[in-house]
Amino acid sequence: MTNRAMAIVAISALACGCSTPSAPATPSPSKPAVTLVIPEKRDINRVVGQPGFVEAYERAALYAKVSGYIEKWNVDIGDIVRKDQVLATIFVPELVEEHRVKQARVELDTVLVDQAKKVADSADGTLKAAVAKVAQAKADVGRFTAEVERWQSEVKRLTGLVQQNVVDKQVLGESTRQLKSNEAARDAAVSAVAVAEAQRLASDADLAKAKVDIQAAETRVVVSKAEERRLAALVGYLKLTAPFDGIITIRNANTGDYVSASSGDQSAPTNSPAQSSTRSAPIYVVDRLDKVRVFVDVPETDTRFVSVGTPGAVRFESLANLRVDTKVARTSWALNVRSRTLRAEIDLPNEGARFLPGMYVYGYVDIRRKGVMAVPARAIAKRGDAFVVFLHKEGKAVQAEARLGATDGDWTEVIALEVGKQAMEPSREMEVIIGNTDELGDGIEVEVEKKPAAGQ
Repeated sequence: MTNRAMAIVAISALACGCSTPSAPATPSPSKPAVTLVIPEKRDINRVVGQPGFVEAYERAALYAKVSGYIEKWNVDIGDIVRKDQVLATIFVPELVEEHRVKQARVELDTVLVDQAKKVADSADGTLKAAVAKVAQAKADVGRFTAEVERWQSEVKRLTGLVQQNVVDKQVLGESTRQLKSNEAARDAAVSAVAVAEAQRLASDADLAKAKVDIQAAETRVVVSKAEERRLAALVGYLKLTAPFDGIITIRNANTGDYVSASSGDQSAPTNSPAQSSTRSAPIYVVDRLDKVRVFVDVPETDTRFVSVGTPGAVRFESLANLRVDTKVARTSWALNVRSRTLRAEIDLPNEGARFLPGMYVYGYVDIRRKGVMAVPARAIAKRGDAFVVFLHKEGKAVQAEARLGATDGDWTEVIALEVGKQAMEPSREMEVIIGNTDELGDGIEVEVEKKPAAGQ
């Protein structure tokens, strides 16, 4: 083995055995022959093709909300259904009767509200009458008090006249009796005021209670109506209806079957992420017809170039390799940790229902990089974990770590270069070496066989 060959083997061993960029290679006895190119702006176009599959744009698994027996089923697999069409009915007579009881309860509570309002009106009238009695009793007290004062004055006057023997004692006695009678009437009127005031307070309390009873009755109506609506909703679930226009793909309904509620979306494919282990049979599964989705899992290395609106295509092998040009409608954003792929979804109109869920397809995503700085793919080498290119400077190779973008196989986008600790963008002032990369290393002298043409 020649010295030059031994040097090449040593450089290759270092490049393969390191996990970081290698140290400068040992210069070979003779200079490697290389050609030079200049980075240039190019359009990098690449097509990423991956197998995929078709899924209904919407798929609904229909379960019973309430437990009961299937009374009647109306559609079978392959039947086209319309939104809100009744697919099956469930028999739960006790629920229907409970709903009727709640409806009657609402009517009763409504009547009780009217009754409470009438009681309140009566209490209000009684209160007004009690207030009038208090006013009347107080007026009587005033009237009798005036009479007492009058007769007190008359008795006093007549007492003086009797002492002067001007008036007969019999007249004085009659006035005294009138005074006592009015005093008694005045005292009775005062007592009547107390009684009337007590009655007013009682009537006031009765009116307040009647108003509270109205509020309680109205609240009972609200509660009763809410209970009635809840049961009405449950009764509504006795009819299993189509959530959208579509086609029946699964039927598990049979007359007399006992059905109960289930949790989770049991129509999800078995390969869906975060799939629950608890699965049960739905009564019906409905697929939407007018649109389908195509799933394409893009490898991690290409995910940064795929986003909403990225051009693509779908090829149907089962339809004589029919190719449909389209765009990416959405991506999952997060990668699948097992396959290290990004799920991209493509929406396809399904006129005539020719695209069937479950069909095997081949999905294409077009990566288009316009006007990016690129170098020939063969100018890129791998050193440890890094990609590098070799620049020509003063007759020597200068190793530069490269951040790469898209590639079409012939040309590769170069985003940035790093020489030592200095980062730089690729430019037309640079001369990139093309040659046997196994012979190249940082600082190795090279023999330039071909330079870029002037003005290239």
